[in-house]
Amino acid sequence: MEGIVPKEISLEEAKDLGFQVGCKRMGNGEIRVRLMRGTERGSSGYIATVMPDDDCGWQNSHHHKGVQETYIVQSGWIGYAILMPDNSAKFFIYRAGQVFTTQVGEVHNVYMPCGAFIHTVKHGDCSQQHDWVGSEELDKLTQHVDEEELHFLASEQ
Repeated sequence: MEGIVPKEISLEEAKDLGFQVGCKRMGNGEIRVRLMRGTERGSSGYIATVMPDDDCGWQNSHHHKGVQETYIVQSGWIGYAILMPDNSAKFFIYRAGQVFTTQVGEVHNVYMPCGAFIHTVKHGDCSQQHDWVGSEELDKLTQHVDEEELHFLASEQ
């Protein structure tokens, strides 16, 4: 039975296996705690994101060359926008308990209202070192959209 008892390992041992842990406050105020595993073929991993109760805002619009992101809304709600082929934006609202996955190459952005908490799992083809590509086009269509307008635009879809 001794072989099946879990044994703690140190962060240094996890690092030797390719895992990195990081914590950041992003420009829009949200707090991100990351557990990523990088290899010579890129990285994948998990991010817990919480927006403090006194802040809210859009992330930076982007797409991924090979990685997909699965979003799990733990509490509250989030706004989600994608860039359409005609360069318009399509808006969605996802609530606690809902799960969705981005498509490779899909330009998207996430709005985090006060107190929202999400899980993001990055997975797929992690072969490219610089997988994240920013999008000024979608930022121009989302960054000025407030919560009231976001709910209206999402209900129009």
